[in-house]
Amino acid sequence: MILVSCNEHKNQTKEEKYLEKSYKEQRSNGTLSEHSENFDLSTNIYSNYKYLISIDAPDNWEVDYGSAKHTIFRGNNPELALTFSIVVVELKTKSKNSQNAWEFYLDNKIKLDGELNKTVKTQFNSEIQNYKATKSYVRNIVSANHTYDFLVRSTDLEYVNHVINHQIYRDDYIYTLTAQMPKVVYDEQPEYFERLFNLVTFLPNSEKINEK
Repeated sequence: MILVSCNEHKNQTKEEKYLEKSYKEQRSNGTLSEHSENFDLSTNIYSNYKYLISIDAPDNWEVDYGSAKHTIFRGNNPELALTFSIVVVELKTKSKNSQNAWEFYLDNKIKLDGELNKTVKTQFNSEIQNYKATKSYVRNIVSANHTYDFLVRSTDLEYVNHVINHQIYRDDYIYTLTAQMPKVVYDEQPEYFERLFNLVTFLPNSEKINEK
């Protein structure tokens, strides 16, 4: 989920008005070079040189680009029923303030919490439980850390899913890093799942590859 506070334009969606085209769309239409990312499936290392982010995923993860438009990486550990994803969006209007993700959340808390509840209700037909928002860090960059649970029912299965979400603002990019797994699995080794975010590295600006 992307926590962006903005008003709906009459003839445009929020995404069309405020966000650049996704990385997948830019690659598809030839705006970006094929060298703007590297996915080494032999080592499970993914690097994106437009968004300046990399992840060194465990060797036992099943990895791909994800199915959502703005997802650039998705990893799955079937044994733990764990999914880890990286979503990146780029703002059309270049930011002129230095607000970090936590400051933005505090200034827009009521609206953003409402959007999160609506998203979980719409996408999963479920209600948020045990919601908590805290200031945190990923690689020394301030993040807005959101954790919550929601009930999952499917055929003969019923369990509580636990979600850990870090949102980071860096330059004109909004990064959303999400790990989710059954709550019973999380409770057995919470430190392991919290440390998964250390797999992510932000690359220096010297590595950046821009549009063609």
